[in-house]
Amino acid sequence: MNRTHSPSDSPRVLKCRSTADFLAALPHFIGYTATDSLFVVLFSGSRTGRAIRIDLPQDESAEQVDPLLDFICDILHELDVTSESAPAIAITCSRTFAECGGPPWSALARRIEHRLIDEEIGLRELCCLAPDGWIGFLDPAAPREGRPLSEIAESPIRLDAQLRGEVPRDLAEFGVVPEADQDRCEEVRKALDEIPPFAPARVPSTFRLKSPKLRKSSALGRRDFETIMAEQARHPAPPEAYSWMLDTAEVTEALRNTAQALAPDMSARLIRCAQLPDRWLLLALGILTRPLFPVELAEEIGPSQFVDIPIDLDSGPEPALAPGWSVWRVLATICPDFTERDRLGPLRERLLEVLAETPPPLKPALFALSAWLWWLSGSQSIALRQLDEALEIEPGNELALMARHLVSNLSSIRPALLASAA
Repeated sequence: MNRTHSPSDSPRVLKCRSTADFLAALPHFIGYTATDSLFVVLFSGSRTGRAIRIDLPQDESAEQVDPLLDFICDILHELDVTSESAPAIAITCSRTFAECGGPPWSALARRIEHRLIDEEIGLRELCCLAPDGWIGFLDPAAPREGRPLSEIAESPIRLDAQLRGEVPRDLAEFGVVPEADQDRCEEVRKALDEIPPFAPARVPSTFRLKSPKLRKSSALGRRDFETIMAEQARHPAPPEAYSWMLDTAEVTEALRNTAQALAPDMSARLIRCAQLPDRWLLLALGILTRPLFPVELAEEIGPSQFVDIPIDLDSGPEPALAPGWSVWRVLATICPDFTERDRLGPLRERLLEVLAETPPPLKPALFALSAWLWWLSGSQSIALRQLDEALEIEPGNELALMARHLVSNLSSIRPALLASAA
């Protein structure tokens, strides 16, 4: 799933006078092409706003389609869509009219139409683009064998784009690790040889919380933060207890400073940091907020609260009963409130560059961080593709499995999409 938007710098107005024009304009509006996708294009009056791309379901069974319809309707209701802002929905697929004996995905299209009528949501357009034709489902005279693709190719919008030399990229090209520069890889490898794997974070026993009650419980079971903060104020941890956090903050700062190239030794430190769940979480928190924010928070609640945090307590089939923090719970709680998605693009590209120079055994944890960034940007499909790559390298990598749990739920991306579409 992806959120998409048109450029904000003096966008060119594309006037669609027909469904063929709309299908010709779609890839130029969203910025890429994608097959086996469902696009929900939002409007403000007669002008397009944002668009949401969702993977087509595996089939047209109720089990597959019902959650999709619920998701679309929930989004449109939350955006307070009216008859004047009725969406346009386009299906792009690899199925053909010939093999289906008629319009591909027609059952899905009819269910979408009927559901939106039941929900009293207007529908501006509902169409399908296949390899051998296209159809507008709202056109009662549409031929079952489909209309010719030449009508789209000959649209003034498509012809104008060709004159401008505009060729939208395919979605599959996004989030791909670039070709590695061998000299740079060698520099990073040497830096990794000089920086051994970081040891897991530990808080010396002499600096742990003094309260017997708190000392008996794990850091994750502690929920009385007023008591914890009072304890930290009475017995503050010494500066050395924050050293690993400060080191990670320095790496996060370098990662975020995309105006300056990463030195090989800093790339190596980033790769090492991503391997440990405690540091991985600090990298994520530093991206969401500020690099030093975790340190500042630890000064209030104690650095021990960030040590030995489980990766995921909720990944099983049954709801977890264990209280407290986990990497998954922290991200699932705070990511929906994140709104600064426009600054994530350079970070995504930087992580792809680092992935290119990372030795394969160390890539899965970094893929998990990269996939989380793509998901946070509203691009669930790219995130899942990267996690597939991570788990192909190491099927049991816990950070990659946690990230897959975080991004897999259809509704988990809704806050990002709502923020982008509002």
